[in-house]
Amino acid sequence: MGKKAKQEAKQAIEAPVEGALEREAAYYARKFGLTTEEALRMLKEARTMKPLADVADATKR
Repeated sequence: MGKKAKQEAKQAIEAPVEGALEREAAYYARKFGLTTEEALRMLKEARTMKPLADVADATKR
């Protein structure tokens, strides 16, 4: 991992979580038996993924 990637990873860990995202993570953690940190990581990863419509358009070309 390069210097920039380490710095970005550290900032992501230290960044405060928004209230709504934290509540949503707590909900999914209770519903699916996860820890709050696991649910929060999954929600953040889902937000950074491309929308399905963009992926479908790319495969048609």
